[in-house]
Amino acid sequence: MEPKRGDVVICGIGCLGLITKDGMHPIIYKDGNRGMAYTGIHLTNKVCPVGSEWSSRNPIIVGHIDHIDTFLIHLKNEN
Repeated sequence: MEPKRGDVVICGIGCLGLITKDGMHPIIYKDGNRGMAYTGIHLTNKVCPVGSEWSSRNPIIVGHIDHIDTFLIHLKNEN
């Protein structure tokens, strides 16, 4: 199953994220390399603050948020 907007996922280093856009998107990694990955935000502060940019080429889907816009509004209000 292809990840989609609203999916709660885990990346290769074990960070929980929320995909905010459908499909893969071009990204530039910290080392300057470029690639295509699913993108969204961090849901935990394991390696980055909650709400910061998150990406993964092969995320594992662990759940889904049906009302993502409402969730994002509440997440923003918490920070």
